[in-house]
Amino acid sequence: MSTAIANKIYNTALGGSPVNPGLPETLSKLLVAQSQHETGNWKHRFFTVGNNCFGYAYVKGAKYQLPKGGDNADNGIPIAEYPSVENSVYEVIDWIYRRRKEGKFPKDLSTIRTPEQYAELLKNAGYYGDTLTNYLRGLKSFFQRSLI
Repeated sequence: MSTAIANKIYNTALGGSPVNPGLPETLSKLLVAQSQHETGNWKHRFFTVGNNCFGYAYVKGAKYQLPKGGDNADNGIPIAEYPSVENSVYEVIDWIYRRRKEGKFPKDLSTIRTPEQYAELLKNAGYYGDTLTNYLRGLKSFFQRSLI
């Protein structure tokens, strides 16, 4: 089952969203590791119930999310629910392209080659509130045990 989820995330990232092109191979693999880290290896209820691969918060009117928020996260903010894993991946692909336009991600996404680099880019772009050290530990662990 885990390999099937990893392949779905990876292949969706490679293929791109309805509005943005696919991501390079290494960045697509990093998205798989990020998803594993964010969802406790796809065991968290936000993933199992709402196809939320990345712990994304609910945003009213968001293109890929279901029209109502799911349960609240620890911070009291509703978590997004998606009709499919692919829609959750599309959300992050589009987020990365928006950050690229803002200059927070490199223009050439193929230059993102390591968990360290990706975790730092995510942190600097305001993606997560955890410390860089903690986030990197989880990301790196799953990246090194890649299912792809």
